[in-house]
Amino acid sequence: MRTLLLSLALLPSMVLADEAGLLILFGAKDTQPTAWDGRIELSEGKVGEISGWRFGKGDTVQPKRNGWLVSTHRKVVRQRSNNARKLGMAKRQVQGPMDDNGVIVRLQNVTEATQIQVTTKQGNFSFSLDQIPYGTALPLLDGGVVVQRTAAGRALTTSRSDDDFPCLAGDPSRVFVTWQSFTPGLDRDERAQPLTEAPADFSFLAKPTGGDQLWVSRRQGRGEWDEPVAVTETGRDLFRSSVTPDGQGGAWVVWSEQEKGNFDVFARHWDKAGQLGERIALTSDGGNDLAPVAATDAKGQVWVAWMGAREGRFVILTRTLKGGTWSPEFPASEHAANSWNPVIAANPLGGIAVAWDTYDKGDYDIWMRTWDAEGKAAAPQPVANSYLYETRATLTYDATGALWLAWEKSGPVWGKDWGAYDGADGIGLYRDRQIVVRVWKDGSWMQPEGDIGAALPGRMAFDASRLGRINAPDTSVSYDPESGAYLDPAQRKGQPGKHAEAANWGVFNNLGRIMAGTDGRIWCLVRAKQDQSRGPVGSTWVSAAAYLEGDHWVGPILVPHSENLIYNLPALLPGKFGLLVAHATDHRMDRMAEFNEARLSGAPGATLNATKDPFDNDIYVSRITHPATPAQPIALAPATEVPLDNPPPSRRTIAEREEVTRIRDYRTEPVGGSPLRIVRGEFHRHTEISMDGGGDGPLEDMWRYAADAAAMDWLGNGDHDHGNGREYPWWLTQKTTDAYHIPGSFTPMFSYERSVSYPEGHRNVVFAQRGVRTLPRLPISDPKVFAPAPDTEMLYRYLHHFGGVCASHTSVGTMGTDWRNSDPEVEPMVEVYQGARQNYEYPGCPRCPTKEDAIGGWEPAGFICNAFEKGIKFSFQSSSDHGSTHISYAMIFVEDFSREGILKAMKLRRTYGATDNIIADTRCQGADGTNHMMGEAFTTQGAPAIHIKLTGTAPFKRIVIIKDNVEVHTTEPGTAEVDFTWTDPTPNPGKESYYYVRGEQTNDELVWASPMWITVQ
Repeated sequence: MRTLLLSLALLPSMVLADEAGLLILFGAKDTQPTAWDGRIELSEGKVGEISGWRFGKGDTVQPKRNGWLVSTHRKVVRQRSNNARKLGMAKRQVQGPMDDNGVIVRLQNVTEATQIQVTTKQGNFSFSLDQIPYGTALPLLDGGVVVQRTAAGRALTTSRSDDDFPCLAGDPSRVFVTWQSFTPGLDRDERAQPLTEAPADFSFLAKPTGGDQLWVSRRQGRGEWDEPVAVTETGRDLFRSSVTPDGQGGAWVVWSEQEKGNFDVFARHWDKAGQLGERIALTSDGGNDLAPVAATDAKGQVWVAWMGAREGRFVILTRTLKGGTWSPEFPASEHAANSWNPVIAANPLGGIAVAWDTYDKGDYDIWMRTWDAEGKAAAPQPVANSYLYETRATLTYDATGALWLAWEKSGPVWGKDWGAYDGADGIGLYRDRQIVVRVWKDGSWMQPEGDIGAALPGRMAFDASRLGRINAPDTSVSYDPESGAYLDPAQRKGQPGKHAEAANWGVFNNLGRIMAGTDGRIWCLVRAKQDQSRGPVGSTWVSAAAYLEGDHWVGPILVPHSENLIYNLPALLPGKFGLLVAHATDHRMDRMAEFNEARLSGAPGATLNATKDPFDNDIYVSRITHPATPAQPIALAPATEVPLDNPPPSRRTIAEREEVTRIRDYRTEPVGGSPLRIVRGEFHRHTEISMDGGGDGPLEDMWRYAADAAAMDWLGNGDHDHGNGREYPWWLTQKTTDAYHIPGSFTPMFSYERSVSYPEGHRNVVFAQRGVRTLPRLPISDPKVFAPAPDTEMLYRYLHHFGGVCASHTSVGTMGTDWRNSDPEVEPMVEVYQGARQNYEYPGCPRCPTKEDAIGGWEPAGFICNAFEKGIKFSFQSSSDHGSTHISYAMIFVEDFSREGILKAMKLRRTYGATDNIIADTRCQGADGTNHMMGEAFTTQGAPAIHIKLTGTAPFKRIVIIKDNVEVHTTEPGTAEVDFTWTDPTPNPGKESYYYVRGEQTNDELVWASPMWITVQ
């Protein structure tokens, strides 16, 4: 034993292990696809599990021989929809450089001295565990192989349900874990297969799901997990849960659940004997109450915090269980704008802290509130309130009572103007991310001397060519709040393809989870983007850990079986022997071999295009064992950046808020009854769920962007078939569409993108009701034969069945259409402008594509003027697509600001498109004296007299009236307020003509008032 201790003393980051994890990467120097088939042998202990890492077609594990069949492959680079001519590429998929491949191995009953022998077709190598301390990479076979130490974990759930959202808590003797389990309503393997014919009845697409169910389990010491206990019945609709010990061997479980159209927070006690108490409702307000977290203080009192919709915004609320009685609801936050995602921690010396982020001053800031040992609340205080993006706090107390906080950081003007023609005034929703750590100690802000960025994954997490060579980006850039141009009102003018000029850190470390270990070290886990590749369920993010060792951080440490969406939070619990991590995986990496065996040939048809869907969420519990040597004293220094003293909203924020208020206050003259108001939104936003959404950010960020950064009134998700038609991502999207609904303030719609290649066309689908699944595809029709496409005809029948509508987008590109199909009842709108691309009115219009610079392909038959020429009637709307933000709005005149009211207005063609917060109201009196508005078809007595009223965000340099695809009138008012009547000097009696108005501002922002179809009597 003495010899072992001496050897460990020489290696401060060594670990004592009975279980250990390995990531073995092959082909770090391969220049051609190469076979690395092999097996592993141990000098002691056994192999518990082998799973795949980046497995491709033909790769598989052979557990009976502790082996694998693995080859390296070339990366498949899928181009975003850029112009093929400019890029010199004819295909959207090109063969890239070589990609490493590998296996993840869990070892059991091993020690640091255990020898590992690996035999492969390219050579054999051996090593011992003590050669690979955490955070290092061991090159072998002349650098062709790289080995790294990982966490070691086992599956807690293995059923075909989707088990997700784990939470951990514990007392000195027990560990508690909760998770929620979703059961699909349709067979997941049938949904993986493409359609061969149109369904006779679409009712099956609205079949109820099996819903959610909440589970709890516990483990005594290092024993096995008890049989899980159902906390709720099946068929529920849950929005996260938490668990905390009761101090007497049992635990309290809290969760959010929707009943009768409203999410409330509930609690249930699970006693030491394993008996569940009655369900207790902790909320009863009419607003949604979401994302509860819980902790137990040093006195054994249980605290719960959550975000609740109150008075048109989300606020942070708390309740406390003292002496068997729950306290009244107490507001932790005091902001006028939305506050998000509380986190909670108990001070071992007494007291509680709750932290959250808020958009109060027009950008995201971190705030916290503490309670002392007697339960007295301090005033809320800022933690990080610069003009940067600072969000998603996490916190923990160490043994001394110091409060550690971490959060995500990105650049300024998050979610502002970003897109093909307007990219200099903002940054996209997922440009970069890094983690910041601060310590609140003895009333002062401190920070670790070591930069956590040096121990977190770089641009490509766990890539063999980069392991051990992490260059931490400089994220300490300060922004002068007075001189920063980003604080001024946006210029809203850019060049095609130009993006934000602020420094891009090039790393994607999200969703930090910080925890003080029992050995004195501080741990932090992040979600890290794996690389630029993507598989059948999208891009890949994994969890990576780092720990603070004195004056430096050690990492990154992979948590195997954590591959999933970005927003898939692990739960942490400090244990006697190491850090416990509960996490979910949908197996998007380790089941690729199984998927490849089931893959079918031909086009996917908005499904996985396979005989089965092997991907479902399972819960794993992993452990990262403590380093064997005592923790080094933590070195802290005064924080280089401290909270600002009550900074005001930026000038940009003030200007934009005035614009939004002006639109929200606008009311039309009565049209057929009541005055109408304008609601701003769109329905083409992508997220992590789209198979090509690796650059679009988490699903939650879509809602944050809409409700906060863009101050929209409504939004519809635009993910491709909610993830290839798979039911669980559809369920998550539908759930959040309900959860973030604040009636009267923010009204999300149920929508998705249905992508079919030219000439049939991509269309975004919208419903007012929850529960309608996506519609798979029929085979594409012959582009050379101009005839109605069977797939689009099927889509129209589906929309009639469920009462929905759709809109074509990118009509002049490879995603467009030649207008071979039309149904005015279910396709009343068209996306005239797309923030990620261009304007599709007619050739020569502002921001329009040409053969040379079309973004997304060139199919000129898709210009909207060609649809009008065929007699098709559309109103205009503008939406975003991938990446683009804040420069495309679908404006809707509604009588009733509700989901039903929005859908009704869409069907009535009461929409218009704009690139900014511009009011457009056009009217014309009909032959019967009725006042008609844009989108309507009617007759007039004599020449049409069109009343045009525009209110811009800058002066209008040009107002254009288009009649039957001819610019028949142009005026140059030079003012932001335009109000005039134009009478057609050359009416065409007996002929139906369409008229619409385009406004062009001096800053190049545009507005499209939708057409009127007028027949002169």
